[in-house]
Amino acid sequence: MRAQGLSPSLDSGGGPADLAPAGVLAPAGRGARTLAGLCPACLAVVDGWAMAVGVSMSRSGVIAALAALGVVLANASGGLYRTRRNPSLLADAPPLLLRMLVVAAIVAVLLPHPAAALVWAVAVSASMSLGFRVFMNAAVRTYRCRRTRPRNALVVGTGGMAAHMVDILRNRGEFGLSAVGQVAAGRPAPAPVLGETADLPALVEEHSVDTLVVVAEDVHPEQLGAVLRMSFGLPCETLLVQPPSDVVPVPPARREYLAGLPCARVDWGLRDPAARRAKRALDLVVASLLLVAFAPLLAACALAVRIEGGPGVLFRQRRIGLGGEEFVLLKFRTLKPADERESDTRWTVKDDARMGRVGRFLRNTSLDELPQLWNVVRGDMSLVGPRPERPHFVEQFARTCPGYMLRHRVPVGMTGWAQIHGFRGDTSIELRARLDNHYIDHWTFGGDLRILLLTARAMLCKDAG
Repeated sequence: MRAQGLSPSLDSGGGPADLAPAGVLAPAGRGARTLAGLCPACLAVVDGWAMAVGVSMSRSGVIAALAALGVVLANASGGLYRTRRNPSLLADAPPLLLRMLVVAAIVAVLLPHPAAALVWAVAVSASMSLGFRVFMNAAVRTYRCRRTRPRNALVVGTGGMAAHMVDILRNRGEFGLSAVGQVAAGRPAPAPVLGETADLPALVEEHSVDTLVVVAEDVHPEQLGAVLRMSFGLPCETLLVQPPSDVVPVPPARREYLAGLPCARVDWGLRDPAARRAKRALDLVVASLLLVAFAPLLAACALAVRIEGGPGVLFRQRRIGLGGEEFVLLKFRTLKPADERESDTRWTVKDDARMGRVGRFLRNTSLDELPQLWNVVRGDMSLVGPRPERPHFVEQFARTCPGYMLRHRVPVGMTGWAQIHGFRGDTSIELRARLDNHYIDHWTFGGDLRILLLTARAMLCKDAG
């Protein structure tokens, strides 16, 4: 069940109503999926084919195939196949030519051949790839202008720039968006608006919004980060217009322009289904292997707890996980609480007098948390993520700590970015929430591996910095 009494306001970072259901993160968009998926696939096929044709004029078929694969992977890593509101040949040509030249040069170095062959391969490949891009960009613009129902867009912000953006979307059909209205974001609203930022989830659903356009200039600075993070759980894409350099997560290389205004698609790593599956696969594999490897240690800990404190080796406690959902967290018992209310509402005390030598050892070494590996296997938790808290404290922190509830956009974890930097137990909740949200904003698979290694180092070397 969900934790009760959580504030759904933006000031508290959004309550459970603003979050995705447990175990499911919202999809990135609903409209025009066919076009969005077909265009990048076609571009990749043509780029690879063009490179293969150019190289095959002087190389074997195997070398041509490898060159084709190389250029496709290089283009994909550079974002040349991402869907954009305003595709531009002038923006794509320099990085495309550079990657083709690099791949052709590698082929020439590995298998020496006259320089003329290298130039010819690049010329043929570039001509075919750029020519197809001209055709594809024109086809996309024509489709967007002529389709009877453009994608619905909701503009966040009230001011001159936001009003200008509404006019652009309504009058420039080639962008494929139609503004259904504006949302106030902490600034005066000179024009009628559909609601406030706290109403975003309901407005997106009511108006079937496919694209959220956040005009940074017309959003109050204190609300901008919260609005962007709230978009994580909305079933639509998010475009940030005139992105400030300190707002996450918008790399400069991913920017484009709408009628001269710089904008960028806000991409959250864990919105990608493939990324979520990869994270879950890592959890299952590592947690299962650790349960098997640590079976003797788990048995020894259980026996020590049983000898010191009697029956009841495992301690079960309600915690809040993904989307504000409750689950039962498992730990080795380090002390016996007076009653269930104390367990649910009393903050952990480091040197509690009721804690015996075994309990103190387990807690100091974090061995009491090993049973949570079973929570990971079950899917209640992840290996890496924000640490889960009890419902009583979640209600308190949601009211007093801005952005706290936004930690529940992703599965909670056994360890996390905040924990490896010392934010455990009786430490600043606000700073802990900031580090947790930073982890979510900038999530990468490699980042999870790094956190796991740092956690292992911290457990083995207590003095490691």
